[in-house]
Amino acid sequence: MQNSTEILHKEIAPGQDTWNRLILSYWQANAVGLAVKLRLADLLSGGPLPVDELAARTDTHEYALYRLMRALESTGLFREIAPRVFAQTAMSEFLRSDVPGSQASSMLHYLGKGNGPYDAWTELEFTVRTGKNALEKIYGCDFWEFLRRNTHANDAMNGAMRSLSNVMTPAVATAYDWGRFPVIADIGGGVGSQIVAILDNFPTTTGILFDQSHVLANAIGHERLTVVDGNFFESVPQNADAYLLRFVLHDWSDKEAMTILRSVRQSMKPSASLILGEFIIPDGPGPDFSKWTDLQMMLLCRDARERTVRELEALLAETGFRLEEVVKTGGPVTLVVAQSDGLHPAETAVTAIPQWSAQAKG
Repeated sequence: MQNSTEILHKEIAPGQDTWNRLILSYWQANAVGLAVKLRLADLLSGGPLPVDELAARTDTHEYALYRLMRALESTGLFREIAPRVFAQTAMSEFLRSDVPGSQASSMLHYLGKGNGPYDAWTELEFTVRTGKNALEKIYGCDFWEFLRRNTHANDAMNGAMRSLSNVMTPAVATAYDWGRFPVIADIGGGVGSQIVAILDNFPTTTGILFDQSHVLANAIGHERLTVVDGNFFESVPQNADAYLLRFVLHDWSDKEAMTILRSVRQSMKPSASLILGEFIIPDGPGPDFSKWTDLQMMLLCRDARERTVRELEALLAETGFRLEEVVKTGGPVTLVVAQSDGLHPAETAVTAIPQWSAQAKG
């Protein structure tokens, strides 16, 4: 006769296949990262090739490469059309570096050894035990300095952000009535893909693209766009009708985020809106992509984090704003819209960071 523990175990314990899938996902991620590093999809873009030819072109061991290709085929990447001869599939086409919608740079950035994220995840335990940054432990510098020192990692990062932007940008541009604002300032807007998409969708609006000069050197041109360089910790352009900060605050600690928000607040006219674009962590339990991007931020960037709406609302209240609405975009980004609280910036109290956002300092 089974005891209650055995019955409970059978009813609620995940089957072995659940654990196998977790293990497989780790193995498969490593295999895909190497496949992109070896440029296997690029090599097969001209047609099928035998493994010995692929091994010669990638400087790899022929039989070991065959075993890698055989395993990848089981996931839908590549197809063995004859013994030890492999061809492209619809899925592996997106691992080519030269096609629209390519995921090659994203896979290199997140799964390629030596590019930052992959290495940082190997030190997850260190970060959880100490609260200190994993990447700094490995490389002795912060993420941004790491990218400055490593051209290949920087290229992979930029490519990954372009791929993500291809999903986010149209979703943000169409999810909100940007046409209500005569002038929109995109703060920390990079090369301008987001503000240009907004201008293309709303022909009566003009834009200001604000970022550091070396970033703006590659800015996208637009007849209704003015480019301004500067440092958002110090000041931002004045008198816009809306200030968009997409994926800015999540790179910074609460203290630094409030410095940025106060800088924006100083330049805003009373009627202007502040619009944050962020990955929002939902309150309560349950699966959500943002909970994992938050871990990624924790490992890569000192003091960076994703936040809940309540956490963002607290930062806004500390810096002279009131939350107006939260807008889902249909993509991974959520828009958090705020207004000035009506007080003069000098009247906004500078108080301690709330306890819920306390963090270990490395």
